[in-house]
Amino acid sequence: MNNKKFRIAGYQTNIEWYDIKTKFKQLTRKIFYHYLIQEILAYLIKYYIKLVFVTSKKNIFNLENIEQAIASKNPLIITFWHNRLVMIPQMAYHLKTKFPDYNFMTLASKHGDGRIVGRVMEKFNLISILGSTKEGRKSSRGIDFASMRKIIEGLRQGYSLGITPDGPRGPNQQINGDVINIAKISQARLIAVSYSSSRFITFNSWDRFKLPLPFSKLIFYVDSQLILVEKKSDQLQLEKYQELLKNRLNHCQLICDNLQF
Repeated sequence: MNNKKFRIAGYQTNIEWYDIKTKFKQLTRKIFYHYLIQEILAYLIKYYIKLVFVTSKKNIFNLENIEQAIASKNPLIITFWHNRLVMIPQMAYHLKTKFPDYNFMTLASKHGDGRIVGRVMEKFNLISILGSTKEGRKSSRGIDFASMRKIIEGLRQGYSLGITPDGPRGPNQQINGDVINIAKISQARLIAVSYSSSRFITFNSWDRFKLPLPFSKLIFYVDSQLILVEKKSDQLQLEKYQELLKNRLNHCQLICDNLQF
């Protein structure tokens, strides 16, 4: 720890560098988590996503696999990797324009970043459920009971759920158990989707998050395989479903990336 002290006008102060950094982080977090600031950021993100979508050349493959489930009022759990999250709300919004009475739920964590994601989803007329990190604590994992109940009730009413099975904090592109348990309890089908952009920025985050840039080529791909998790599945079988979903997500991602060339 760096315990530097400062001299002001020839006098040594008791202020340490560590204290300054801590206070600055606390102030930044307080500002960032303020309702008004988060609303402004959510609108900025929304219009950035729309800018990328409008200015880019687009190809969407197999969207009818989701449209057929919507038309039949069959619930779906739409899965996508966390680092390919940005353009998914626009795809859901596109579906909402075709099926205005259909409801899409999304799951975001309760910490500050997750709340912004939830607000962005709401700007696209999606239902945001906050609950992928209990009590908003980074050290906590799993979906709390109240949020899980909302999700299951929504799926049983025929809604769809959009979820990143490696979120909110990884490991990157590894399936956590929650999404498989939701599918088992609700009997909603799992389906993998992905997208790629010809121009993007990759962040140095845990998931190597990708931010697409305007005037790109966008490829959206919906998997052809719907996964039904049997209610009587034991732990070994659930782990096999996890591996299957991981493979389908990687398959969709690989197709999107290959179609860029």
